[in-house]
Order: sequence, then structure tokens, then C-alpha cells
Amino acid sequence: MFGPDFFERLSQRTYYDLDGNPITQDQWSVLRLGAGSGHVAHDQIGFYHVSTVWTGIDTTAPARDDHGRTPLIYETMVFVERLDPDGVLSEDDKLDCTEEYAELHATREDALAGHHRATAMVRNWVVNGRPEL
Repeated sequence: MFGPDFFERLSQRTYYDLDGNPITQDQWSVLRLGAGSGHVAHDQIGFYHVSTVWTGIDTTAPARDDHGRTPLIYETMVFVERLDPDGVLSEDDKLDCTEEYAELHATREDALAGHHRATAMVRNWVVNGRPEL
């Protein structure tokens, strides 16, 4: 993901609106604020958190021929809540930022479908145990 050309790619980042149309960074910033940080869906299942957001940024490495490629601007991730037997962690500190699972999507509809797949997967983990991924 990072590689030697990471910072060059970062400086050439393209931003997208909710429908995948290219926009300026300023337009993206306004949308991010108006979209409530881009949250599409969130579920807590046991100590797992399934979160789907609109990022507005295609984080995949560009192909040599980018023409016609659909940007992946939504992301579903699964996080694990930190154990807090003493009850001393704040709500924000309980969420471990280590992802257990991630999936990228091109559209809001795909993102919602991905969120539903991830919640079904996590429900299965809660019942049957989480396999090594």
C-alpha cells in the first residue's frame, strides 16, 4: 500500500462526491462536514463494530491505464472493542483501531450491501468463533 511512490500518489489524490464524480479538495471538505463524517452505517455486534463510511478518496493504487476505472470511495471495516474489565476507558478509547476486516466499494448501494455482508460475517464469528483470516 505505501511503497516508494506513496507520497507522490498522495499529492496527486483525486477527490470524489457521493456519486463518484471528481471534485476539488475544497468541495470534498464541505461534503465531509455535511455528510456527518461520511457515516453510511454502523452496527455493534458483541464487541465487534461494523462501520461503513464514504471516504470520497480512492485509496487503491492506480492502474497504469486509469481510464474507465470506477473509484472505490466507500469502505466497510470491522473493529474489535478493547476489553475494559475495570471500566476505566472512555467510549472512544474502547474502540481498537486495528481492523479485523475491510472491504472497499464504488457506490453507496454496494457499500450498504457490503455492510450487510460484514454484519452477517461478524454474527457468524460471535456464534462460531472468528477464524484466522
